[in-house]
Amino acid sequence: MKLTRRDFGMGAAALGLTLMAERASARMGKPKDVDVIVLGAGVSGLNAAWLLEEQGLKVLLLEGRQRVGGRVFTLQDQPGYPEMGFNSMGEGYGRGIDAAMRAGVELENLVPRFRGGPQQELYLDGRRITREQWSTSPLNPFPDQLKGSMPWEVTGKMVSQHNRLPDGGLWNDPSNAKLDISLYSFLKTQGLSDAAINLVSLSPYYGTSAYDVSALMLEFNDGFVKGQIAAGPRMLAVKGGNINLPNGMAKLLKGDILFGKDVVAIDNLTDKAEVRCADGSVYSAPRVICSLPLPTLRNIAIRPGLSGPQARAVAELKYQPLSIAFLTVTEPFWEDDEASPAMWTDDRLGVVMPQRFGADPNEITGLTVQARGHLAQYWDRLGKEDALALVVQRLEALRPAAKGKVKGAYLHSWTAERFNMGAFSYFGPGQIAAFSATMSEPVGRLHFCGEHTAVGARGLEGALESSERVAIEILSL
Repeated sequence: MKLTRRDFGMGAAALGLTLMAERASARMGKPKDVDVIVLGAGVSGLNAAWLLEEQGLKVLLLEGRQRVGGRVFTLQDQPGYPEMGFNSMGEGYGRGIDAAMRAGVELENLVPRFRGGPQQELYLDGRRITREQWSTSPLNPFPDQLKGSMPWEVTGKMVSQHNRLPDGGLWNDPSNAKLDISLYSFLKTQGLSDAAINLVSLSPYYGTSAYDVSALMLEFNDGFVKGQIAAGPRMLAVKGGNINLPNGMAKLLKGDILFGKDVVAIDNLTDKAEVRCADGSVYSAPRVICSLPLPTLRNIAIRPGLSGPQARAVAELKYQPLSIAFLTVTEPFWEDDEASPAMWTDDRLGVVMPQRFGADPNEITGLTVQARGHLAQYWDRLGKEDALALVVQRLEALRPAAKGKVKGAYLHSWTAERFNMGAFSYFGPGQIAAFSATMSEPVGRLHFCGEHTAVGARGLEGALESSERVAIEILSL
């Protein structure tokens, strides 16, 4: 049975069940030790382990942190359970919804909480600019047809309106290699000036600027988002915090999850693979699945070493700089200055988003502040305590009514988190054509999964897609 990339975009779980059952029978009960070692207890690693155990294989998970979840990370000791990583899933996240059902967690619709209250407002050069003022502001560098668009809306609007992919499922097909250009080049062809491109890139979802992200990847992401919108209007999250999803998935597993296992080497031997950890422990199995982000994998010795485009992918694939601060609020200062608590700034403050996770969807339980791209890297250079102090100081400077009413409660940097070293993967110009087709291929007894290897989805859904692919890959041997 041969499975194509399109099969995975359509949902490989259903397609692979028969194959799993057929192949697993030859392995059941054969080894007395584990059949597979999974590196990383994020959603992808947890799901791969569960799929393999369902077919009778014995699986061991090794996790460097002292928790499961990977990029799913909830501050459960803060009001409203703010999310530092994965935030929500669309109705088209079939795999995610299925995983939640299996894990026994309840999903709730976040739309009333995300879209309540006044709209986000713009702060440039220290001045508040409302949506009504922006279209005629002398600071607005956009062409006439975009004058009414806010800076955070322009990139998505341009990619959506001018998407060059006739079939988003073929985004990494060699026939589309010519489309693998920078976002800067793409936006220039749409008539945006350098000043306009620089403004829309101040807080980029992907990349640090318009120069280091592939427009082709954004076009694939646009198609994925449109599919989610078509599936339904709800935005779903786990009640009580998204971390309950991987916690629930972990409880389904029969095998062990060992924490604090910082992997330093993987030896690809003739009859087995060996995993060596910083604490001196060594584990072996016929197969190893690596779900680790590639910046982490760069610090692990793989013997024999990777080669060709796959080695280049490990060395070069980019991961998003992202830091998130959480602020508690003692008084609703936005009522005093009669401005929206939601802010998009060109300041070192970043982007401020009110969190409405109280019993009343209109109640603001705190503020999250995001720094993306270069600003995240600047926060990282300051260190957590100084960066958090900066966030409070800059908020009070832009909003004097906030003085003494906000407190820095927590700051998390995904780039500084050594088991991630970035929030999520993104391709730079030319990288899709260079190595996307080969980066997930198995090497000897070593196999790969994780959101960065997905071809039909992004985010949590992509992580789950990749776990299905790698499980089928192993059960096909």
